[in-house]
Amino acid sequence: MRKQSLSLILCLLMLVTLLPGTALAAKKNTPPEFKHHEYEHHYRLQDDSYEATDTEGGYRHYVCADCGDEYSYTTDPLVYETNPKTGETVTQAHAYNPLLPSWEHIPDAEPQVFWSKADNEWRVYLYGSHDDTGVGYCGFNYLMYSAPVYDLSDWRCDGVYLDISEHATSGATVGLFAPDCAYDVNTDQYYLISNEFNAYSVLRVADNPCGPWDEQEAEWYASVKFIYDPSIYIDPDGTIYIAGSCMKTVYKDYPEIQELVTADDYKSGMSHIGVLMQLKDDLSDGDGIEAISWLPNDARGYLPIYEGPSLQGWVEELGVYVYFYVSYDVGADGSWYNSGLAWLWTDDLMNGTWHFGENGVDEQYVDLDYVISGNHGNIVSDTSGRYALDPATGELTLTDFATYAYGNNHGGLAKINGRWIFFGHRQTGRTAYSRQTVAGEVQLYRDGDTPVITPFEFTSSGVAGSMSAYETVNADRTTYLIPAIDHPAPSTENNNVHTDCKDIDPYITASRDENAVHATYVAELRDGSVVGYKYLDFGADETTVALSLLVAPGEAGADASVSVWLDAPTAEAGGTQLGTVALTADALAASERTETGTDGTVWTWVDGAMAQPVSGIHGVYFVFASASDEILGSFDQFVFSRD
Repeated sequence: MRKQSLSLILCLLMLVTLLPGTALAAKKNTPPEFKHHEYEHHYRLQDDSYEATDTEGGYRHYVCADCGDEYSYTTDPLVYETNPKTGETVTQAHAYNPLLPSWEHIPDAEPQVFWSKADNEWRVYLYGSHDDTGVGYCGFNYLMYSAPVYDLSDWRCDGVYLDISEHATSGATVGLFAPDCAYDVNTDQYYLISNEFNAYSVLRVADNPCGPWDEQEAEWYASVKFIYDPSIYIDPDGTIYIAGSCMKTVYKDYPEIQELVTADDYKSGMSHIGVLMQLKDDLSDGDGIEAISWLPNDARGYLPIYEGPSLQGWVEELGVYVYFYVSYDVGADGSWYNSGLAWLWTDDLMNGTWHFGENGVDEQYVDLDYVISGNHGNIVSDTSGRYALDPATGELTLTDFATYAYGNNHGGLAKINGRWIFFGHRQTGRTAYSRQTVAGEVQLYRDGDTPVITPFEFTSSGVAGSMSAYETVNADRTTYLIPAIDHPAPSTENNNVHTDCKDIDPYITASRDENAVHATYVAELRDGSVVGYKYLDFGADETTVALSLLVAPGEAGADASVSVWLDAPTAEAGGTQLGTVALTADALAASERTETGTDGTVWTWVDGAMAQPVSGIHGVYFVFASASDEILGSFDQFVFSRD
């Protein structure tokens, strides 16, 4: 067991060691007086222990090195073929995007699969920021959600696991940035790395995946400028590695890196670079850092990134170490994207050369005359919706046309019940301050000597793959939302040619009221608006269907209609028009089904028979039309029914 002394004096000395000339007192928020976690026992894993496989359970046996106290427990196989609660075959049905309840806004989700002693099962725990106010990124607490690995639709709120609001400066709008957690099997402990007030990062320990972690306790401490958006990986031997996004205010103090970035004229985006640190066994020894890597790669001696590194560590299927990060690149029309999560790999974590990963997609490269992070070809998640299945070929392509309002993205990868699932986040509202967790399945394989991680298509159906067309779908599950057929979705950040946050329409309202009804919906639909859902399952047998839409008209009361398309929103793009529903004043008045939202809005169900029969799984696109340029109204739910 590591034994450290973390008095405030040591914290100050550590900061001075890391950042010459930087004084803690100059920070907007100063940390509490950290104390060391009080250990009653120092347990160590015994040699008779063994870990679970996909088909066999595991056994963990621990003995206290000081007093001889011992305990043990068994774990299930990592893969459940049947849901132990229902007895049904595991399908991940209903694991749709966004994954969590509509009132929750948890971005930057790092998924971790841990054994829950309390639940006696393998569970996925999401460690992420908490956009709980809507007026700024990342509030002052972390909120835990977890789900059994066999059902990613069964999310449970496990409560707040870290709260730093007591030490927030008056008027501060941000507090806790993207965290991560790792389990040390040698000690049966969970290490949480957090980034606080954009001023410092702290490593804490607990004996439970949900903590809670004490704000005033710490194992290790460092300036955030050295490890912004920190990520943690613990090697099987117990060695701790921390990845971070390093701000230029820090790397200028390291001559070897400053020389490289100056020679490159690296100044695009946020001018961040990736950093990787190996910590010492004794975290109180000096600054606690054994070694530092600036991730030298095939392109240059450092790694330009936007932010959000996620250190996956060793991946057995690929036979390499993997590191994810938020990329940014520029589209053909000058659009600037930071919605992509890219990856690279190495066979030597601290001393090797890193290589940009392959994603198996045949892409076009954009020629640029300045340094950007990443390269097309190594993106595994992009919540702008640019990676899409071609309806004609069924192949995933890079379209260079954003189909969902985009901004920053951040997340990580986990093997969940035998499937590799990548987590990220999407934007809601008209800002980047109401982000929600999304996920999709990726494939990992080797193409000869080349490791490959495929991207996941950003879809409403998410991990489930498809949604039943005959179950009511909440309209806010859309992941395809554009102003017009020929107009890409805008950015929520102010560095893009398509950005004007005040004019983002249509958009998804960002309610935080758990008890409100009809509070999260697609707002400000206009003539030409397209709202799409991938993918809906109409069943194997061809049938004619009717569509019911729950809508609220705009103040102008303009007559409108909605055309329903399969596979693509136009014939030119390979779509087929299924039918049309009238959204006229007469149609609304004729309906006998209305519902009232918590805010008093009256919602009306409007029905229409579809002209064409349908079967199979399709993307479904609603194209709104009107002779007026006024706001047509809002869209809350829909459902198909068989005639």
